[in-house]
Amino acid sequence: MRPGVIGATLTILGVLILLFEPVGATGGCADFIGDNATGGCRKFSANSWWGLIHWPPGWDTLFLPMLIIGAALVVTGIVLLIKAKRSRGSPSTAS
Repeated sequence: MRPGVIGATLTILGVLILLFEPVGATGGCADFIGDNATGGCRKFSANSWWGLIHWPPGWDTLFLPMLIIGAALVVTGIVLLIKAKRSRGSPSTAS
């Protein structure tokens, strides 16, 4: 594969990891199970940045590892994109 395609893929994957990582230990109710009479409530420990994912209890400890991995993927992807763009613009050194 070309470095530009790999760089774009790694950058997108890293951004998605950063957006959906567990942020903040809230410990509230993700949704109600049943009616108010039973009081069923599924516990969660953290949300994603946009609140699209309610992580189960204990998953909030993954914030730092996911932050490191996501940032590393974004930086690696950007470096590969820049490297691919520079190598495309320079003349070939092979004779």
